[in-house]
Amino acid sequence: MTDRSTPSDSATRTRVVVMPIVICVAIMLGSLCFLPIIDDALLWVVMAAVTIIVEAISAVSRRFNTPAGVIHLWQLLGVLAMSYGAGLSATRSLGIAGAWLPALKELFIHTSTVLRVSPAPLPPDPGVRWILTVVIGLVSVLADLLVISLANAAWSLAALLSMYLIPAITDTRDAPWWAFVAMASAYLLILLADQLIDSRQWTRNVIHDSAPTTRLHGASGALAGMGTVFAIPALALSLVIGSALPTFGHVEIVTPRPHGEGPIQLTDPTLDLQKNLNDPSSAPVLSYTSQAKDGEYLRIASLTKLDASGWHLNPTDLTKEQPQSVPGLTGPSSTHKIDVTIRHLDSEYLPAPYAPLSSSVGTSTWSWDPQTLAIVSTATNRAEATRGLDYSVQATEPEPDAFTFEKTAAGTPDDPDLYALPDDVPEQIISLTHSITGSRKNTVAQATAIQAWLRDTRRFHYSTTAPPGTGYNVLTNFLTDTHSGYCIHFASAMALMARIEGIPSRVSVGFLPGSQNGAQRLVKASQMHAWPELYFQNYGWVRFEPTAAVAQPPAWTVENPKRAAPSTAPQSPEANRSPSPSTSASSQASPAPSPDATSHDSDHSSGVPWTVIVWILVVTVLLCVPMLTRMVVRRWRLHRDDPDAFARGAWQEVQACWIDHGLPLAHATSRQQCQEMAGELPEQARGALERLCLLDERARYAPSIDLDERDRDKVVDDVETVRDALAQQPSRRPHWLAVWMPASLVRGRHR
Repeated sequence: MTDRSTPSDSATRTRVVVMPIVICVAIMLGSLCFLPIIDDALLWVVMAAVTIIVEAISAVSRRFNTPAGVIHLWQLLGVLAMSYGAGLSATRSLGIAGAWLPALKELFIHTSTVLRVSPAPLPPDPGVRWILTVVIGLVSVLADLLVISLANAAWSLAALLSMYLIPAITDTRDAPWWAFVAMASAYLLILLADQLIDSRQWTRNVIHDSAPTTRLHGASGALAGMGTVFAIPALALSLVIGSALPTFGHVEIVTPRPHGEGPIQLTDPTLDLQKNLNDPSSAPVLSYTSQAKDGEYLRIASLTKLDASGWHLNPTDLTKEQPQSVPGLTGPSSTHKIDVTIRHLDSEYLPAPYAPLSSSVGTSTWSWDPQTLAIVSTATNRAEATRGLDYSVQATEPEPDAFTFEKTAAGTPDDPDLYALPDDVPEQIISLTHSITGSRKNTVAQATAIQAWLRDTRRFHYSTTAPPGTGYNVLTNFLTDTHSGYCIHFASAMALMARIEGIPSRVSVGFLPGSQNGAQRLVKASQMHAWPELYFQNYGWVRFEPTAAVAQPPAWTVENPKRAAPSTAPQSPEANRSPSPSTSASSQASPAPSPDATSHDSDHSSGVPWTVIVWILVVTVLLCVPMLTRMVVRRWRLHRDDPDAFARGAWQEVQACWIDHGLPLAHATSRQQCQEMAGELPEQARGALERLCLLDERARYAPSIDLDERDRDKVVDDVETVRDALAQQPSRRPHWLAVWMPASLVRGRHR
């Protein structure tokens, strides 16, 4: 007989043309998970262009039978070229100069900082655009390799999941449910397209099956089915578990020395500063009582090391010994006690006023930084060291008198080299600093002039969406161009300018005093703050406040106009405009939460867990996805208009049901398969199986077949008869598993 049906090469050609298009659509669908974290319309155009170019290389190359290895090499070269162009554009936009490799390193540092610390959604940023060009390009190549070259659509989950993980690890907020659904839909689109294309494929060669080959294929198919069918529900469950875990920005000890003394390297405590400033929650992270009338600045760490990339913590030797005195403090001071209750803060640092001399936390799991007097946990669970902690701190603070302090000179810390000015500070910042301080010779007058210049709301406006970072490029842009930033920009700029004038300085990070609530003060996550501290004779480290939008300056840091020398600081174009609405709004003191509001929060937290309920519903829907996909494929096979396609689809449905129940299916003709299947079925089902096999053979070898509506109904009834028989017969996979987790979606090719 002459085999008149389309050979398997037809499906291969269809795959080469259709699957690159499907991959493009799937990747753009999966990239919707970036929407909650990125607000950049141009980025979507760039990602679409990258995906289309990569898949166009695949489609055109495969059309000319190019070897797969060569195709993927060309794709990688295309991604490299596009990444180079995007990187070159990004470095120019960000003002990063120099050779390509150093510029690339600085661009990577900038981009990783933006992704780590910027609140969602991220504003348009050239660095983010560049890194996502690389990511999307590599994801496209990986998907093409898995789906087309390796002919295993199920493995495409690895490529799509890599996109979903980016927002999952850069944004601490709960991911929206639709972001996961978009990724799952992209995966199912690839699976469905793969199944539809495979339904066209068959072979006219009789392949004699051997037992070892069958067993090996069955085992690999079972493993693939088990892994990929359970992938989506497992990922969904992990999201439910992850969403139930509270998070707060904490710092990590890179080289831990628990319960002992020794050198450690602490990570930057400002990493979550911008996120916390944008935290809308009114729930306090801590509360405290103090005799201080205006509350306390609660410091957690001080950044003392300065280089071109910004302000950093300096490696230090922790000690168990509590400090006996405050470094450099011999002038007026006050000592008082503060009692702190941690509510929702997980941190390795102990919030405390400067300078803490003793604490009730003891020294068994807490140590002191002798340079900055920061109190750091050395416990094994140090990331959660402050959780639920109640403690008291005895602190001694300098109390400069405004009239005597202004005559004070800059002091010399114990390690003067640590506080020296680097040699590579941009000349633009140096010139600007000298123009601000003018002819002032006294260091206090210079410091107060810098503070007053930064606090001028006609020149600067407060914005928590400004690009993060404290490097030279960021500060130059902040001081001379945008004049827009938040506390870390104001604090790091003043600390740098102070060093330019020869005043030792550092940047401290912690919390504002908070709002009064009865006898205690409440501090929210959004009241995290950064401020500069300058070192003066007799007073040691003295706090300044250049961020006008959030707090008033200390009385001793206000410039005395009778003694101030005229400043020649240049006026910015924004100098004469009125303060922006954001500045005015931010300058308002945060109102203390009322008892009613506190009660409402408590009721809400103990009420219906809507987040968990929503996630349970999402998981339930996702558990149904394999079953629903299988139903769609079955309906498509049994409702095709073409009689030949309908007949072959009916036999393919029998094959799929066989695989779903875990039964071995030989690589052979439909007649040979029918003979093997018949032994597993009762008599009535054998007749239905025989009729379906004959119909498949007619569709393959007969000149044509005609099926009216009644004939079609009989064919569908025969398929249902076989399905029902399989459901009642004992098999490797129980019927419920065959229905809910059909292995045929990911196993092999149906003939």
